[in-house]
Amino acid sequence: MMSDITQNKMSVRDFVDAADVKGNFLYRKDGVILAYLRIYFYNIELMNHAERRALSNNLAAQFKADRRDFVYTTLPREVDMDQYRQSLKERHSSEIDLGRRHLLTIMMNQSQRLISAGENYEHQHYIKIWAHSTAAGRKKVEERLAERISQFEAIYKSVGIKCEIMGEQDIVKLCNLYGNSLHASMEPMDETARFSSILQL
Repeated sequence: MMSDITQNKMSVRDFVDAADVKGNFLYRKDGVILAYLRIYFYNIELMNHAERRALSNNLAAQFKADRRDFVYTTLPREVDMDQYRQSLKERHSSEIDLGRRHLLTIMMNQSQRLISAGENYEHQHYIKIWAHSTAAGRKKVEERLAERISQFEAIYKSVGIKCEIMGEQDIVKLCNLYGNSLHASMEPMDETARFSSILQL
């Protein structure tokens, strides 16, 4: 009985669909190659209705020509507020102006409230594109994906929205974020790592 269990034992790596990350691509075991675009926060609260409508129409018009599939996803990520709180405490202890000390006290209380309520999260936005490949045609697929993700980047930048094509370390962090947001936000990444928290278990 024990020998059967040993023979059928599988590692966590066997359940992970990702095979490798190189450059700007994630390679899946089934031959699919993926590329990612990180879209940063853009504040539209200061825009009036007409400006928001113009921005929306501009983006819609530029995406109209692209009829291929892509995924726009938003993921919550826990924010490490320890350094922020420590900086507030240091400024509070050294501040001599009573008005500024009062404001710093309010800010410290707000940060504590966010942590206690579990609201110390930011939402990160991503676009994911993919294509199937074979060993013979892998280079061409990578070139097409690189061209398409660059077009997406140019579209957002043309309307003033900051974005970035994700590289190896950012893709690894994104993979970690799916399974463990605390790990992804707190643990520093080793520049030589390859799925250190997922694939090397």
